[in-house]
Parts: sequence; C-alpha cells; structure tokens
Amino acid sequence: PRRPPVPAAAPRGAARGGRGDSARARALLGEFFVGRGWRPRERGAGRVDYERGSRRRTLLLGGLAGSRFHLTARVEVPAGERAAGTTGDEGTTTIHYRWGADDGRTLGGSLGRARAIRIHTETAAALEEHLAAGGHLVRVRRS
Repeated sequence: PRRPPVPAAAPRGAARGGRGDSARARALLGEFFVGRGWRPRERGAGRVDYERGSRRRTLLLGGLAGSRFHLTARVEVPAGERAAGTTGDEGTTTIHYRWGADDGRTLGGSLGRARAIRIHTETAAALEEHLAAGGHLVRVRRS
C-alpha cells in the first residue's frame, strides 16, 4: 500500500487544560501512557518523557523498525500552572504534550518522520478522549 505524503508543517504539540491538581494530572498521564506500552523516564520537576519501541532496532532498521520504532513523548505538567483563561478556583492544570517536527527523522529518515508524526497525532487524540471520558478535559490548544 502507498503511504500518504509527509505534511510540510508537522504538528508541534498540544496543551490541554484539565480538571484537578498537577499530581492528579501526572497520575492520569502515567496511567494513559503506561497502559499503552510507553515507559516513563523522569526528567525533572514537572517533566516526564514517555518512550516506546527499541532504540537498538530503530538504529539498525530506521523507519522499517515497524511497531518497535523508538519514539519519545515529552510531557510537562508544570506545578502551579493553570490553564489559560481559568482562575485558581476552577482547579485546572495545564498539560503540555510536545513533539518536534523532526521527531523520527534522525533514526528513521523521512519514513521515520512520517511514522513519528502519525503516532504522536494518534496518541494526542487518544489522550484527549481518555481525559474527556473521565471528565478531566477542559480545553485543547494545538501549536
């Protein structure tokens, strides 16, 4: 089957405003990503990188690594940051899920870039559904 062309301007991420404090938001994110096979890697206060796939297999096979293609989802839940347009009384927390336009290109070329964009876009949509289904999603802003 023929693959669709890689978009010229890849999405760079999304910010989600959710109900609850930052500790609850981090727990919901962990539940979501770990439940889908991503491995958490703490990167400091308020930041967790979730990884999936095999870096070794991706180095050897590039974009042809298939379901074992290595990806990293950079997620930030800044302590005390509130969703834009809300007050502290509403109990909302901003979640930043970011990926770069060149994700996947280094290890997988243009095929890897296309795979990374597709997977990150699908994961972001699934995260929105997960948060909305639990009554935690207030708004989404894409950048």
